[in-house]
Amino acid sequence: MIDVPPHDSGLDTAPLLDANLRPTVSAGDVLRGPVGSIAVRKLIETYQPLLAIHGHIHESGGERKIGTTLCINPGSEANHGILRGYLVDVGKKGIELSQRVEG
Repeated sequence: MIDVPPHDSGLDTAPLLDANLRPTVSAGDVLRGPVGSIAVRKLIETYQPLLAIHGHIHESGGERKIGTTLCINPGSEANHGILRGYLVDVGKKGIELSQRVEG
């Protein structure tokens, strides 16, 4: 598990901040973009682990594939009392099932 998700994976979309660390707004909308780690993405692309689990960007929950690696970000909303996770079954042939759960 590496907390920060891979850059531009769809698991790392968050508000883009200005120089004063305030959300950037255009036409009344908060601008969002990739804020994940380029180094984590390169590590996954290079070594292709079976599974990569991330969680730092809570508003970008989901799962994506980078090469053969399944990357997961549960995307909990603890401030609203919503905790999410994944159940992952790993068998002889790799990942057989991944299922998002919340409570």
